[in-house]
Amino acid sequence: MACYISLVFLLGFPAVYSGSHTLQFYVAVSSTAYPGLLQYSIIAYVDDVRYGRYNSDTRRCESLIQSPMVFSEHLDGQTNMAQQTEITQKVLMNLIIDLLNKTHDINYVIQTKAACVLHEDGTVDVYEEVALDGKELVVFDKERVEFVPATQKAVLLAQWLNKQAFAMEDKIFMENECTQHLTLYLPYIKSYLDEKVPRVKLSSSESESGTELHCRVYGFYPRDVEVKWIKNGRDEIHSEEAAQILPNPDGTYQIRVSVGVTPEEGATYSCHIDHSSLENPLIVPFETEIKNSHITYILIAVGVIVLFLAFGLGFFIQRKMKGLKGSRQSVSSEEQD
Repeated sequence: MACYISLVFLLGFPAVYSGSHTLQFYVAVSSTAYPGLLQYSIIAYVDDVRYGRYNSDTRRCESLIQSPMVFSEHLDGQTNMAQQTEITQKVLMNLIIDLLNKTHDINYVIQTKAACVLHEDGTVDVYEEVALDGKELVVFDKERVEFVPATQKAVLLAQWLNKQAFAMEDKIFMENECTQHLTLYLPYIKSYLDEKVPRVKLSSSESESGTELHCRVYGFYPRDVEVKWIKNGRDEIHSEEAAQILPNPDGTYQIRVSVGVTPEEGATYSCHIDHSSLENPLIVPFETEIKNSHITYILIAVGVIVLFLAFGLGFFIQRKMKGLKGSRQSVSSEEQD
């Protein structure tokens, strides 16, 4: 397993200027070759940006981001390694099928998802899991330095992988060579993964339960960001829902933080954004007047009632006036007779 991890990590590394950065990859190995189906493929990502690939059709390592010409010779060397790794992985595929007591007359796909997270303080976190047809088999345990079975059927597989020392090889590579290659590739991908200042859009919505303020922060890079609502310049308003940082197609990120508020006369609200691209936290005041929805609804209801009463009273008075006029005309006619 360490061999294909080496391949993917050598394709490139994220720029670590501030915050945490993640390098992740997906490896798929099919037990049977079918026309139009890739029997072996690797797709690599840096902070959710797809940046490298290799597959059994092209049999070449390709950089998916703009890279200097000096990468050509390096990619040639990585292609040779990838081709050898592909052969090794196909052999391992057959061994895994045997260890799981599967028959070889059915097509299976072994999928590996792995990630290396490099933090600003230089510490490294790693993650790796292996699945068969989408069902998890084993998970890498960094502290115990071994693969742990996710199901009872995968016990023998985990034992075999640990006996071959794959877990230790992976740990050593991720915690050592990972940062070394990062230093090597950093100058070349700096412009592609440079910091991007967040943009902000504030809005509000009204409901019977009250007013909700929304702070949408988007277009920022790297991923780490802190977004919060502040009342009267000092009191933080906590959101009832945990906001998620989501990736954009261009490699940037977005997040929306919403809070419910009870409008008070003279109260001010502002969204505070803290990001590594900013020298100081960005403070965006919510300038639109927040109306008390309950009072608004009551005033509307009272207005409607008053309107109906006025209309009804007018109609009643008009009918009475017509009736009175008719009575006077009737009395006048009788007197003339």
